[in-house]
Amino acid sequence: MTPTISQTLANLDAYLPRTPLISASETARLLGYPSTGALAKARQTGRLPIAMFQVPGRRGWFAATQTVRAWLESLLLPRTENTDDT
Repeated sequence: MTPTISQTLANLDAYLPRTPLISASETARLLGYPSTGALAKARQTGRLPIAMFQVPGRRGWFAATQTVRAWLESLLLPRTENTDDT
């Protein structure tokens, strides 16, 4: 049986880390990029669907867990079309 959207959204917690920041390698995995190099290329060319940032005193790029969660939820939730003819 195929899980419902609400079940899928509830299961996101199993895939997302319980930390406020996600490393580039974990971000690549969650967003479906084949490698951190592909993620870096998407970030450099402005094609990354979320914001990433550097943290002083740490190497590499990071994403906020809540931002990744919101992006994944936006993909899973059904889109509602505006049918207003005004």
